[in-house]
Amino acid sequence: MKMLQPTICCYALSLGLLSPAFAGETVVDYIPDTTAPGEPDAFQWLKPSVDINTRYEFREVDGLDPSNALTARARVGLLLGDFGGFSAFAEGEFTGAGVTDYRSNPTGSDSTYPYVAGNTPIGDPQNAELNRAWVQYERDGFLAKVGRQRIIRNSAAFIGNVGWRQNEQTFDAAQIAYKSDDFSLSYAYSNRVQRIFGNDANDAPPGPPLHDFEGDFHFIDGTYNADFGKVGGYAYLIDVDNNANVGESNTYGLFTTIGGLYAEAAFQDGTSAIGGDYDAMYAHVKYTQKVGKASLMAGIEYLGDDFKTPFATVHAYNGFADAFVLDRIGLRNGPGGTYEGLSDVYLGYVQPGLPGGLTFKGFLHYFADDSFDNTYGYEADAVLVKKFSDNLTGLIKAAYFFGDDSSSYSDIKQVTVDLSYKF
Repeated sequence: MKMLQPTICCYALSLGLLSPAFAGETVVDYIPDTTAPGEPDAFQWLKPSVDINTRYEFREVDGLDPSNALTARARVGLLLGDFGGFSAFAEGEFTGAGVTDYRSNPTGSDSTYPYVAGNTPIGDPQNAELNRAWVQYERDGFLAKVGRQRIIRNSAAFIGNVGWRQNEQTFDAAQIAYKSDDFSLSYAYSNRVQRIFGNDANDAPPGPPLHDFEGDFHFIDGTYNADFGKVGGYAYLIDVDNNANVGESNTYGLFTTIGGLYAEAAFQDGTSAIGGDYDAMYAHVKYTQKVGKASLMAGIEYLGDDFKTPFATVHAYNGFADAFVLDRIGLRNGPGGTYEGLSDVYLGYVQPGLPGGLTFKGFLHYFADDSFDNTYGYEADAVLVKKFSDNLTGLIKAAYFFGDDSSSYSDIKQVTVDLSYKF
């Protein structure tokens, strides 16, 4: 009826049928509403996102000078969609350092800033880069996605985004996936993994290439929700061209979750400058028991000699002091070549609902080689988390790794205070 009003008004004026009160008054032309009923505002298709993280971190490895880092990171993104299942996303990542008394990568390359030679590494260099940029189609459980993207598979034990560090790891990749209530299957191909050391990091010899891993990478994952629990399998075929220490690895694994029990086993064969031609086994078993609001857990993660996980979020495993990051990625064979696989026996305790709305997380680790013949060390971890609102979260994390006297691993002390805001 709105569209008819101008015609009716003009017809009435021409006949002099409007009220005499309008005589001599200025008549304002009627402006019709041309928006079709139910047509959405274009701005609802544009969704900004902001992820801001400020952090103070102290870290000291015996034999190196202690480091202090005060950093701030902002990820600013914009999502465009949904247009019939199609959407697109772009995100910049910007990290700055206020206190620069640290070495921002673990190598001898000073291509990242800050870089204080002789200091303990803290892997949060200053950085400005395109973190993610992708387009996708998603409808009725089906997904097709291409571009620079975040990929996390199987609890990030093999494929992850290294989300703890200020600059995250992302993949230049194409993936397809399907998911229903009981079944999921995905395949992703990547030829480049953008590492955490930033846009200015060394990208070629003579120094170690810090900037990225390049090559051919295939990730295949599937899960099924059975009556007794969840089962899944994966195949990760990784061929790194620009780092001979990491080299080539093909990993095939299965896992299951039954109540509080999680069990996983994998086989890997490959070749690298460190291990030559090799094959190795992986296993992870843990049990979690709820006691009121608290959770108790016990587990063991096992990596045979030469088994590597170059794209993993390693910080989520084997202790928060990160004593075995380079070994697990495949970039070294332990201090002095003493690394012969890893057996991580651990206990954990999580208690939410403490006074002040705090959540406590604590872990104890015992580390040995893959045959339990040699002890590497022990570690204690503690975390306090405070959720101030849906958008604002604070965290205090401390870790102490005690290197065994018979090993070449040094003691590590680490404390982090973190405040993050997301919307």
